[in-house]
Amino acid sequence: MKRGFKVAIVPAVMLAAAVALAAGRVYNFPGGVKTRAEEGITKAELAPASAGGLLFTWTYTFVYYLDDRASGMIQFTYFKALGSFFQHNLVHFSYAPMDGERVYRKDIIDNDQRSWQNDPPMLTMGKHYWKGFYPDFYLHLDYEDVKADLHYHCLTPGWRPGQGPVHYGAPDGPWYDLITMIPWAEVTGTIVIGDKTMQVHGNGYSDHNTQNVLFTSQINHINALRSFGDEYAIHFLDYLAPPDLGSARTTWILVMQKGKILYATDDYQLKEFDVKTDPRRGFPYPTRMEVTINHPDCQLHGIIKGLKLIEVLDVADETPGWARPVVTTFVTIPIFLRQQADVDWRLQMPGQGLDASFTNRGIFEVCHVR
Repeated sequence: MKRGFKVAIVPAVMLAAAVALAAGRVYNFPGGVKTRAEEGITKAELAPASAGGLLFTWTYTFVYYLDDRASGMIQFTYFKALGSFFQHNLVHFSYAPMDGERVYRKDIIDNDQRSWQNDPPMLTMGKHYWKGFYPDFYLHLDYEDVKADLHYHCLTPGWRPGQGPVHYGAPDGPWYDLITMIPWAEVTGTIVIGDKTMQVHGNGYSDHNTQNVLFTSQINHINALRSFGDEYAIHFLDYLAPPDLGSARTTWILVMQKGKILYATDDYQLKEFDVKTDPRRGFPYPTRMEVTINHPDCQLHGIIKGLKLIEVLDVADETPGWARPVVTTFVTIPIFLRQQADVDWRLQMPGQGLDASFTNRGIFEVCHVR
């Protein structure tokens, strides 16, 4: 059931003031970012958590990248603020062809229309759901003029970057946790947009984040890549904290060969080149980036080449005109810029007798907070 956005403005402003993080340090994933290739993810880890406090939120994100270079993102999100004063459930769907207009739909779902089933895992929000467990997950999206039924068949087991959440300000301070429930999958199914039905095939990725820290207080900048090929997939997620948190880096990179996870670490380097600006808003984004791992057991070198800016998501655009001056003054706002990209990789792992050069395709994303 859809409701107006207007009710969110005052809680958002109050929340921003109430949950701002105190200055301090970032306590990154305990146990460190490691390969953990055989551990996988349990059904219990897939379940949506619950917590008290002023803020609590979780999201299940599903990314797809199709053979025709169309791409999109599906998100099931729960957000609770100011105790239980303000709660909502959102289901987002986007479809961006390589050439043509992006399609975006959003449903706001009442709490009594959200349910969870433990075994097999299944999250339902209104008419939409995801269900399944390794190696097969299924999604159903049902908007008035857009529908999708997608099958994610996992090509590697699930993975998590640490053995628990990141904490902010203190070892037991506000926290953020992440699991990659589907690091790499083959995606098949049907997408219907208006009177057009498309049989689709490609690659996919999914993660599940849970946190009681406001997103825009934990990060100042993000670089993210999901890149897929016939034999290998390589992804990274790189958070840079605000200066009050020492501009600390919370990051991971995951290297996969079809059927297994080869390597994971938080010790890698990024260097950006050829920065352009979004013509409408003037936000900068690199169109090339160098990625490097230089370890004795893994050397990786990659050049990301942005091909086309396919999406600019400014959260301020979701704000009604009458409220925009208030929100942009009192609330920090993220802006996401997503590009189609090719990535040229060279991967060497001497202990496994591996020396491979290959080109992947995927989505390269940056986020600024203003």
